[in-house]
Amino acid sequence: MPKLSEILKFFENNCKKDFLVWIASYGKELHLAPVCFVLSREDKLVIAYNFVKKTVENIKKNPKVAVGVAKKVEGGFDGYLVKGRAEIHEKGEFFEEIKEFVEKESGGRRSPKAAIVVYPEKVYSLKPGEGKKRLI
Repeated sequence: MPKLSEILKFFENNCKKDFLVWIASYGKELHLAPVCFVLSREDKLVIAYNFVKKTVENIKKNPKVAVGVAKKVEGGFDGYLVKGRAEIHEKGEFFEEIKEFVEKESGGRRSPKAAIVVYPEKVYSLKPGEGKKRLI
């Protein structure tokens, strides 16, 4: 079984790859949004808040989120679903790190409003097939 840090690296994206990461949140109603500037850290995901206003509003009401990614790989698809708790950081280490990443990768065309930091509590495999899917 892969380590959490290895699984989280699977989510890393700079908006130039051929896949999207999706974040689901629930405030008054369920909301799903694509995100593409994502960094992984040892035990967390750091996601740029560029255009996901409804997601951020929901997180402020209810910090539970789900983040998913699936990629086409040789022989089919591979992916993961992370369920956990999210925090919004409008300043500090996580914000500065994602801001630098987004500005560099977008050639200065984008600058995030905040960092969404996701602390995984449960991790599932999204590989097709029968069997146990929960990894953590």
